[in-house]
Amino acid sequence: MRVFVTFSAVILMAAAFFALADTEINLRGNVVASPCSVDTDTVNKLVEFDPLQRTDLITAGTGGAWQNFSLLVKNCPAGTRQVTVKYLGTNDIQDATAWKNTGTATHVALRMTNADHSVIYSNGNAQQISVNSSTNSAEFPLSAKIFTPQGNAGAGTFAATINLEFTWQ
Repeated sequence: MRVFVTFSAVILMAAAFFALADTEINLRGNVVASPCSVDTDTVNKLVEFDPLQRTDLITAGTGGAWQNFSLLVKNCPAGTRQVTVKYLGTNDIQDATAWKNTGTATHVALRMTNADHSVIYSNGNAQQISVNSSTNSAEFPLSAKIFTPQGNAGAGTFAATINLEFTWQ
């Protein structure tokens, strides 16, 4: 009987020791929106510009006609409220708000804006659009043109690349 009492006393003392320990458990996680799909036409987007005459690009700031286009994200799951696109690429040397021409024409760059030309998008800028709940898609209407930031453009080819980074929530 004595062994039992001693054993019980050790268990009670151990229980008292553990009952006084202050512990905390931290649990973390993320709730994320399921992915939308980037439309095939957006993935393979090519915006074609009409040929420009060098003589139309003599004065700084002049350029060709605006070319409208859009980016489309579709099949967004229910609960996805908005999509953001971040524009990434190389700025023009003469105008940091424009995109660099990697073709052979000199002193020309790309200007990209929203459809009504009220917001200029350059490297690192982002645009956010609400998801249309009836179509489960988000469309980014944009416009772009070739222009000369400094004037005296030289003849040649024009090419610019803009990388897109989409996020949704």
